[in-house]
Amino acid sequence: MSQIASQLATLTEALDLAQGRVPAEAEAHARAVLAHAPRRLAAGAQTVVAIAGATGSGKSSLFNALTGTRLAEQGPRRPTTSSTMAASFSATNNQLLDLLAVPRRHEVEAPADGMQDLILLDLPDHDSTATAHRDEVDRLVALVDQFIWVLDPQKYADAALHQRYLRPLARHREVITVVLNQADKLSPEDISRCLAHIRRLLDDDGLHDVPILATSAVTGMGIDDLRTRLARLAQGKRAAATRLQADVAVAARSLDGAIGRAETRGVSRETVSRLNAQLSAAAGVPIVVDAVRSSVRHRGRLATGWPLVKWIGRLKPDPLKRLRLGGRRGTAPAELEPMGDLARSSLPARSAAASSHLSTGLRSLANELSDGMPAGWRDAVYRAVHTSEATLPDQLDRAVVATDLKVDRTPVWWQVIRGLQWLLIAAVVAGALWLTLNVVLGYFGLPRVDVYPMGPDGGLQVPVPTLMVIGGLLLGIVLSALSGLAINAAANGAAKRARKALAVSVAEVGREHVVAPAEAEVQRYAQARAAVDRIVG
Repeated sequence: MSQIASQLATLTEALDLAQGRVPAEAEAHARAVLAHAPRRLAAGAQTVVAIAGATGSGKSSLFNALTGTRLAEQGPRRPTTSSTMAASFSATNNQLLDLLAVPRRHEVEAPADGMQDLILLDLPDHDSTATAHRDEVDRLVALVDQFIWVLDPQKYADAALHQRYLRPLARHREVITVVLNQADKLSPEDISRCLAHIRRLLDDDGLHDVPILATSAVTGMGIDDLRTRLARLAQGKRAAATRLQADVAVAARSLDGAIGRAETRGVSRETVSRLNAQLSAAAGVPIVVDAVRSSVRHRGRLATGWPLVKWIGRLKPDPLKRLRLGGRRGTAPAELEPMGDLARSSLPARSAAASSHLSTGLRSLANELSDGMPAGWRDAVYRAVHTSEATLPDQLDRAVVATDLKVDRTPVWWQVIRGLQWLLIAAVVAGALWLTLNVVLGYFGLPRVDVYPMGPDGGLQVPVPTLMVIGGLLLGIVLSALSGLAINAAANGAAKRARKALAVSVAEVGREHVVAPAEAEVQRYAQARAAVDRIVG
């Protein structure tokens, strides 16, 4: 029983993994097996053998001969068994017969040693004109441990029998015994020919190696052999497990065909790169990178520009603040409005082109991962990829807001340039005051302050205060121009760093909300495939 328990656990695992991803018929069949099997095992190891056959095949006569009773009514022309009857050769196992829903129950003495753990069922005729009779046969065919299919010399090749019952049970051939009844009506040569023909028909049905016996309820031919076979099955106490193993195997093969054998794979780097590029476009990363570049230039010029005119730059807003960005990673700038635990940016809504490119990228990812999978699993991968599509804009916006763009730090050299600019301003002011003082003193006829002319003797000599004014102005302009070049280089570097940081954040969103769910679905497929393989081999 440990083997069947293991197989049932494996089938449960496979079915749980494949739920909603395989055809409903295959799933329902497997669930029916899983629902019945534990109850059948719990009902005991008694062997339930059903005798099935067509009208006039002598099925009920054979039942009476095997049980040594006259419990079954016999009728040569019309079905006389309207409901299934059970003959138990020991105390009635009501739990088992309740499970099989067999209403007519009898206890009889075992006619042969070893039959005590046997329950024999007489089913209605499978070709009965009464629909309820056929339904009863179909129901019990799916439940009992062993079958005895009773054929008669006139109708053993009946197409309905082979197409409706025998052929579909090809995978249950371990639980089938075929009996050619009424053999007393045939000569030995005819019996041999009939048995040989039946063997060919059974082989065509896929029922290779199924035992075939010739019997006669009238003369007793083959009855003892059939009893011996039944006793051996009952004593082995394996019939129920054998039937359930066959049921599990059939259900697993049904899942096998529904799941297919697609080669699973991860997402290629090229596909991930394309997806991240499309996510970046949808997240407005190019806009943010340009804003970082412009923000560094803006702040750098304010910090290092010529102090007398840089106030004009303060009239322009910081490009990053306009987008409500620029805080450290994991925190939002104080001026931003809260959005849960983060803040929302003011990036423009993604364009129709970006949305289209993103949808194309998601579809490409789903197609790549689900290539070769059956339709149900392709749909599951598609759903996994697109589940977060509606929330991706918010997720991407959160990622952009939470990314440390590293633009809120003021470089030391900006402070140095600022200090130099103010020194130059001080020199200009001091020189201008010096010159103004001498003008005032000259106006009142007072001695002027010495200006210490500088220059070659006999050549152009320029007073120190004049040099301070002119030199300060020129040096300030030159310093602003040189710092502007440095700021441009710094802005490009900051934009490059921001692009990398944003790429990491966007890739994390793609991995968590798109790639990981899709790969989990692929892994689920591989696990289901492996579970089925453990059953079907």
